[in-house]
Amino acid sequence: MGTYITRRLLGMIPMLFFITLAVFLMMHAAPGNAFNSILNPNIKDPQALIASLEKQNGLDKPLWWQYIHWIALFFTGNWGFSFAEHAPVITLVGPALRNTLILSVLAEVLTLAIGIPLGVFQSRKPYSAFDYTTSVVSFILFSVPYFIFAILLIYVFAIHLRMFPAQGAVGTGPGAGSLFDHIYHALLPAIAIALSYLAFYSRNTRGSMLEVSRKDYVRTAYAKGLNGSTVFSKHVLRNALIPLITFFGLDIGNLVGGAVILEGLFTYQGMGLLTISAVNNRDYNVIMATTIIFAIAVLLGNLLADVLYAVVDPRIRYN
Repeated sequence: MGTYITRRLLGMIPMLFFITLAVFLMMHAAPGNAFNSILNPNIKDPQALIASLEKQNGLDKPLWWQYIHWIALFFTGNWGFSFAEHAPVITLVGPALRNTLILSVLAEVLTLAIGIPLGVFQSRKPYSAFDYTTSVVSFILFSVPYFIFAILLIYVFAIHLRMFPAQGAVGTGPGAGSLFDHIYHALLPAIAIALSYLAFYSRNTRGSMLEVSRKDYVRTAYAKGLNGSTVFSKHVLRNALIPLITFFGLDIGNLVGGAVILEGLFTYQGMGLLTISAVNNRDYNVIMATTIIFAIAVLLGNLLADVLYAVVDPRIRYN
């Protein structure tokens, strides 16, 4: 297993290289640059000032030099300077990544804690009134985009009941509040995400449980005289969870970079909001840093899914 994980980690290097290269080339192919959006239009001869700033920051050099220079600095911990925010990129990305991780973990915990048990209960009594009722609710939840839930949650719990703040993150500065404050502010956007995702997990858990419960080895276990709880825990539930591991691994990457609209609605100061601002301002260094973090999250999520396969199913080995 250790060799397999090491191979996969080494395999991420060329993938990250091509991802960063593609984003770098796309950003430089677009018209304008970060200085066009931040300079005061009343400045005399702005083009001369832009040319001067580009020269100071090495943006007048060939693209290959700029890319290699950025890669070399990135791996030494120097992620460059944000021209739009006038701050080192790492001081912007660090707090934003922390906020997004809090939101992602909270949303994933809520999703798994409700979605999987709901799917299990549905499969234990299939085609019952409970199964039909929860299935209809699940389809409704799954078909509604999560930003609709976000708007409803803001109206009910933030504006009408005043139980939660309408704005997501406490902040990103040094006095940004305790972990409890962050969780309190992240709860509404996390619930909005979980409402959509739990339907997906409950439906897949139900289907997987029903499929496994019809397997020959399950019938054999019952024929051997094992009680229902033992068969369920050792033979049905464990094997039914294997397909869900794939979704779980992909969710990790999606949650880190996928809640862009939601972060905008809640003004949640996470990676999504930071990336939108950087794209609007053509802030190259911030875009490159957030892109590589999104890519690493997706790759690590896939790696975690592969490792969990072997943990859940001992038949799977990677040696």
